[in-house]
Amino acid sequence: MSAKQILFTDALSVNISNNSLLTAVGNEVFYLRRNSIVRVTNKMHYKKIHGSVCNQKSELTGLILLFAENEFSLYKYDLTQKEMFILIYEGETKDWINAAIYIKDEEGCQFVLHMAHSSLLRLQYDNMNNMKFGKCTVLELARCTDYSMLYNTALYGSSYNKLIIISGNSFGEILIWQPHTPVNFNNSARSNIYPLLLRLKAHNGVVFSIDFNLTAQLLVTTSDDRSLKLWKLNSNLEMKFDSSLIKPLCSCYGHTARVLCAIIAKYGDRIFIISGGEDSYICVWSQTGEMIFKRREQFGASIWRLAFDHVSAKLYSTGSTGNILTYNLKNILVSKKNYSIQQMHMGSSNEFLIKVKYLNYSTIIALSNKNNMYYMRLVNSQKTPIWESVSIFPAYKCTVLTVSDNIVATCGYQRVTLLSYHVDTGCFKQLYDGIKLEGLIQSFHFLTKQLYLISDEYGNCLLLKGCNMDVEGSINISNCRNTWITAAVLVKSNCFIISCRNGNIMLVTREKSSHLQLKKILKGLHGKIGSIVLKLLKIDDKYAYILSAAHESTLRVICLNLTDYRLTVLQRQSVPLAWIEAMPTLDVLIGFNDNHLVAWSHKNGVILQLQCGGGHRCWDYQLNNEVLDIIYIKQKRVFHHREQLYNEAPGCLSRAFRNKWHIRSCNIIQIVEQNNNSQPYLVSAGDDNIIKISQLNGKSFNPCAELHTHISTVRHLVLHPIKSETDVIYWLIFSVGGRAQLCINKFEPNGPVASELCSHTVRINSDGNNALLDARLMAVNVLQSATDGTFFLYVASADGKIRLLQWQLEKPSQLVLDYIIDIKRCPLQMQALNNHNLLLITTTNGILYGFENSLRFKRFEIQLHATSISAFETLYDGLHLHILSGGDDETIKHTIIKTTDMTILQSVKFSEIHNAQITALNLHLSQGACQTIYAYTCSMDKQIYKLNLKTLQYNRIGFTCLSDVKGILNINQCLFIYGCGLQVIALDNK
Repeated sequence: MSAKQILFTDALSVNISNNSLLTAVGNEVFYLRRNSIVRVTNKMHYKKIHGSVCNQKSELTGLILLFAENEFSLYKYDLTQKEMFILIYEGETKDWINAAIYIKDEEGCQFVLHMAHSSLLRLQYDNMNNMKFGKCTVLELARCTDYSMLYNTALYGSSYNKLIIISGNSFGEILIWQPHTPVNFNNSARSNIYPLLLRLKAHNGVVFSIDFNLTAQLLVTTSDDRSLKLWKLNSNLEMKFDSSLIKPLCSCYGHTARVLCAIIAKYGDRIFIISGGEDSYICVWSQTGEMIFKRREQFGASIWRLAFDHVSAKLYSTGSTGNILTYNLKNILVSKKNYSIQQMHMGSSNEFLIKVKYLNYSTIIALSNKNNMYYMRLVNSQKTPIWESVSIFPAYKCTVLTVSDNIVATCGYQRVTLLSYHVDTGCFKQLYDGIKLEGLIQSFHFLTKQLYLISDEYGNCLLLKGCNMDVEGSINISNCRNTWITAAVLVKSNCFIISCRNGNIMLVTREKSSHLQLKKILKGLHGKIGSIVLKLLKIDDKYAYILSAAHESTLRVICLNLTDYRLTVLQRQSVPLAWIEAMPTLDVLIGFNDNHLVAWSHKNGVILQLQCGGGHRCWDYQLNNEVLDIIYIKQKRVFHHREQLYNEAPGCLSRAFRNKWHIRSCNIIQIVEQNNNSQPYLVSAGDDNIIKISQLNGKSFNPCAELHTHISTVRHLVLHPIKSETDVIYWLIFSVGGRAQLCINKFEPNGPVASELCSHTVRINSDGNNALLDARLMAVNVLQSATDGTFFLYVASADGKIRLLQWQLEKPSQLVLDYIIDIKRCPLQMQALNNHNLLLITTTNGILYGFENSLRFKRFEIQLHATSISAFETLYDGLHLHILSGGDDETIKHTIIKTTDMTILQSVKFSEIHNAQITALNLHLSQGACQTIYAYTCSMDKQIYKLNLKTLQYNRIGFTCLSDVKGILNINQCLFIYGCGLQVIALDNK
């Protein structure tokens, strides 16, 4: 077996050395230098790489030491050769390796491995005859008198006797010792015990990371108590180690989850501390413990490691999904006086600004509390910009200020004013000023440069055209007061979509009459909140797709049928913004989180986080050539901030490691095969509450769509094909999970388009009443009636209930209970075999149940395993039903059942294959004259076996580096293994 390019799992190592980056994703190590990516490891390592150190002989040659759990390997590298990296040694230890370091001042190639229970291996690598593989000699096994379980270690020193070892244990303690002056001396055994020099109570939990800088006399520790601590470290190595060596400076609280890593970074002549946590945030701190910067970096995944380039000020972070991302901290680390935020004063008068907008890239327009209009030109000079009065503005109290293409629109009580601005002369011209509506005008929307839409507090709306504001049509959107238009978008010349403050989405058309026609209403798209943003995604002859956003953390996609004007909600997407306000491009959103204004990108995550005071204030943005300008009013002053939209430089190497896989464990993957020989789709779901649809294209993995219908963990899903009236195949996705939630979605491969149909809470009892608790739904299966198109859904919940429900595509909001049984045990997996009138259910007590499809009759009950059946596969060979099961008892069973009377013909037990819980099985029927059933198995021991169920022979064909494996698929001679990540392994053609 051989690993392919698809591997999404923990990236646990990253190092910067001599303008190059050495990083590891799972069991693969990559060397990044000058826009090139070279794979270091030339074979599949069994375990994830946890760290690496480099011993440079010159700029282009040296040795790399990699360590993974209890294994280590040495690679010789020469960047001038075609084969840059050559494996020269592999070794194994009896304990987990926490840290490693080369000892430069010792003779020969010596290095040290520090173990998780305070032991130290001093090794020397020799290659006397210049052969490909040398040997490592153990010079000493050093032990500390303290044997605590250590979670992190920092090593410092260029000679062995002066090596400083600082570790953190699960009790929140810092432990310090040195391999100098042993308690006992045993030269023949080369094993010595050294005293613990210092023990300090540091945290109220596990110490996850340690870093120190003797020059700066600073030590930093992080813990699962959500804090990092700074310590004053005495740099005099000759001093006796006692409590005077380390003094606490301060505790830093900025993370909302475990702080997994922190590094001390030097930029210029200043020292900073950068931390990363399980909450997916990086924080930058000053040497005194002040938080300078906070940013969401890994798209919601845990941040495992950090590395800082002190020359370019780039910060590299690795995450639990295998992403290696970069962020340039140069603008953050410079002194505060150089920040690009300016205060724009109104002068010494009592007048101040209350509304502000960008008129164009270089000009700001504003209204004051005294109903005057001002503008300011932002010039790139040392002169301070000043506010200038717009003298032609008719002063009145305005409720609306909006701008488009150098045209300023203001509205107040019944009144509308249009002004145009000439960029070259800096002059304003009044285009219109007059009465248009009977109430207080609350909104003005530019549909095009010449087409406008206004509405007042009574729900009256006018469609206006041109500089003379000619009325093109009118409509009343509500009989209630305080209902006006919050967003509008022109779909075609004769129709547009508007959102109202009462939460309704309306489709309005222009007919030949002067009145606008209300065609469709979509209620409660964002609850009782109206859309703030409506953006046209794409349009063709039949459909238009519109994106909607509001003051919440969810985006919605609406589909408009241009033939019958039907409005449907396709899907939603959760974003890390509590309050969405604007969408400059399809990639970028701007909104608020608490008191921060945040710009977020689908591709790059958070790209700006500006503490401005919250979403209630007046603000505006301007985007030009990927430069984002923000203005906002705070404490009666106008502030301006300018930032490069995309922090990464073009062609940044870290973009090669950006994937869009699940940020939590993947629980299920199903395949959508297509008849036109095109690449299959993967439909996956997991603990991140998201259903992802991705397509395989050769060696590439292309995300296509996401479904955010679940509010808790997605435990299981099944796919059901449907043929439309035009013979187009689309798929229904039935998924279940936490909060007793059943979701039904639709996926059309021709597009592809994913859309939501319905979401139900399944807790109906046999008496028709709802259960008191929302038990997690564990599995779902689907059968379709051949007569009337009714779907029969089998839903298993964690409380032991198996429900048979009826559902119809024409009535998606209705769900009818047909029958319910209670097996008194938590069901784990379930499979309906329609051709055999059989429903199979596995449970936590190792029993396999077989029921008729109606659930009224139990056909058999078999005790397959002593404990839970955690993996389960079936295959019908035309004569018999083959059942392959794996359990927590570390055994695999192959059971053959006669389908006519459900008697067991054969039951074979494999108990010596795996040494851990069996979690993944896959059955495969070979093609040819002599058909043979093969099985691929994987367990928590990460080993992969191939079984011949005819000859009962088996052999290990490989292993995976993924943790918590949940399943295995065989697609196009490749094994897709999923769990805490995804790994694709190619099968040998034998």
